[in-house]
Amino acid sequence: MICLPDPEIIRLGPLAIRWYGACAALASIVSYFLLMRRARRFNLKDQQVLDVMLICVLGGMVGARLEYVRRFWSQYYANDFLGIFRVWEGGLVFQGGFILVALILILLCWRRHWSIGDIADLTAPVLPVAHAIARVGCLLNGCCFGIPWKYGVVYPAAGNEVLQRQIERGLLPPDAVSPLPVVPVQFLESLLCLAIAAVIYLLERRKLLTHRRFLVYVLLYSAGRILLEFLRGDYPQHDGLTPAQWTTLLVVLPVTLAVIGYLTWRRHARPDAATAQQGTPAVPSGEAENAVSKAKPGRRHRK
Repeated sequence: MICLPDPEIIRLGPLAIRWYGACAALASIVSYFLLMRRARRFNLKDQQVLDVMLICVLGGMVGARLEYVRRFWSQYYANDFLGIFRVWEGGLVFQGGFILVALILILLCWRRHWSIGDIADLTAPVLPVAHAIARVGCLLNGCCFGIPWKYGVVYPAAGNEVLQRQIERGLLPPDAVSPLPVVPVQFLESLLCLAIAAVIYLLERRKLLTHRRFLVYVLLYSAGRILLEFLRGDYPQHDGLTPAQWTTLLVVLPVTLAVIGYLTWRRHARPDAATAQQGTPAVPSGEAENAVSKAKPGRRHRK
C-alpha cells in the first residue's frame, strides 16, 4: 500500500494551493509548449495556436465544471450556489469539457476558414498528454478514486471525500476514522492517456491516417474509459453503468462513428466524382467529324 499526501500543498490564510490546481496548471503549460512546437508542421501561426490553446483551457474548464454541477446539483450545489465557482476544490468532468471544446473549435474553424483536419491533428497527441498530467492531480486530490483494494493507495482521512463516500456506500461503519485502500484508477487512466499519445505520435511519424488521428484518440480513450469506469468507487452506478459510461455510449461513440462513416463515404465518393469530371472518352476522328456535321445546320444557297 502507498499512503498519499495531503491534497493541499500549502495554505496561506484562507487560500489553499492544492495538488489538483497545480497539476491542472502544469498540464496547461505543457500543452502550450507542445502546441507551439507542433504548429510549424501544420503551417499555423502563433496567434492561431494561442486561440486554440485559450479555447481548450477556458472551454474545457467551463464545460467540465458545468457537467459536474449537472450531475451533482442536488447533492452539492442546490443549497450552495457559490460552491459552483470553487473549482480549485475539484469537481470537473472531462467529457463535458471535451464536448464543449470540440463544438467551439468546429465553429471557429468554420468561421475563420481553418482546416479542421489540421487543427485536429495538431491537438490529437497533446490532449492525452495534458489529460494524463491532470489525472495525477485527481489522484492526489482524492477525487475519482477507485474501488477498495487491499494493495491499493491509502488516502488521508481529511481533505477528501473518500472516507465519507465509503461510509455512505456501507463499506465502512459510521464511526470509521480512516478509509479503505483503493485502486489508483486515476493513475491507470494517466497511463492509458500516455499510451494513446504514443500511438498518435507513431501514426504521425509514419504519416498514417492524416486528418483522422483525433478520431483514433477518441475511440481508444472511449474504449479504455469504459473499462476503467468499472473500477471507480466514488459514485454509484445507474443500471449497471456509471454516468461517464452512459455519456460515452450515448454521445461520444455515436458521434465519432458517424464522423468516421461520413469521412469514409466522402473518401470513396471523390474518385467517382473525379472520374465523372474527366469527360467522355475520345472518339475516332471520322466519327467526330460526322457528329459535328450533323450537329451544324445546313448552309443556305443563294439563288
